[in-house]
Amino acid sequence: MKWSRAQPNEVPLDVADLDFELATPIHDTINDALTKSDVGYPDFSGPTVNRLREIFANRQSHLYGASVDESRVEICAQSMQSLCCAVLAFTAPGDEVVTHTPCYLPIRTAVEQLGRRCVLLPVRESRSAEEFEESIRRIRPDGTRIGMIVLCQPHNPTGHLFSRETVEAVSEFAVRNDVVLFSDEVYQDLVFAPRRHVSALAANHISQTVMATSASKAFNISGLRCALVTFGSKALRERFTALPWHLRDGAGILGIRAAIAAWSECDGWLEELHSQLRRNRAVLAAGLTSTSIGWTPPDATHFAWLDFRDYFNDDADPVDTLRRTQRIRLEPGTAFGRDFGHFGRMNLGTSPGRLMNAMETFRTLPRRTGFS
Repeated sequence: MKWSRAQPNEVPLDVADLDFELATPIHDTINDALTKSDVGYPDFSGPTVNRLREIFANRQSHLYGASVDESRVEICAQSMQSLCCAVLAFTAPGDEVVTHTPCYLPIRTAVEQLGRRCVLLPVRESRSAEEFEESIRRIRPDGTRIGMIVLCQPHNPTGHLFSRETVEAVSEFAVRNDVVLFSDEVYQDLVFAPRRHVSALAANHISQTVMATSASKAFNISGLRCALVTFGSKALRERFTALPWHLRDGAGILGIRAAIAAWSECDGWLEELHSQLRRNRAVLAAGLTSTSIGWTPPDATHFAWLDFRDYFNDDADPVDTLRRTQRIRLEPGTAFGRDFGHFGRMNLGTSPGRLMNAMETFRTLPRRTGFS
């Protein structure tokens, strides 16, 4: 998608795909399935899917301290599908769904199209459930019923990694107020050392927690469609699975097999990816030192959230201007909220050469211009 929608001579640094070769075990797994014509319906109670549940539960416990009961793991096509299902299962029309801003556009769109209202909190830490509650009260002093909290952890687009203290605070708030916490953790495998990912299922209060994740982002297999949804209680799983099956299914056998390979055979490939992303982050940091483009080095993800306010007039769109005049494609800040028109999200999952070309362009930008 990234390259197909880019025009000739454009440098696409927008869509969240990686420009790296597929890990060999994943490639071989897919090739083996194709050779055997094994591309039929998955058996969701069979040994292959059960193997995925086992690998997933062990990995979550070992790497992230998460408490995962294999009997409470459901397979969906993608995490956003599971969010839509969670909104339908755990909230009512008119309910408020609390999440952080800047907000990944599909989250806000899904919530609003399903007849709920998105309440947006600034990305910041909370030291206690009371502090988190106060941050909500400041935004919605006379709000309607809160039906759900959506925690994007690690956060897209900023790359912020919420602390254990914050995850505990949000989880405790959810239990105290009988609100479901939906934790989208699709970038959990892309956290930069020495920081460590804290899963919502590693918190002390998980009875109201639903966690969704996937191998798709870190291992660049989004098109294969496989995500896992885990529930902190049996009751939550029962409410979720009460939805019609065809709202929840869609995972394919290739995606399932690829996820098994990714999480059982590709740790070395993932370490190399982390190293490359750290190098790319250093390239970006060095390139930005001679500019006034604002950014905070991300704790996680393969994104950089760039602030162009020193370069563009109030009515200028920096991302559109960079695309038209410099042939560089970034994801527009307005995709994450109307207040972020002078921001852009850059995908660091590409070659250092492409990033250096972008840095050369940034260094030539005149201050406060609209590039009309």
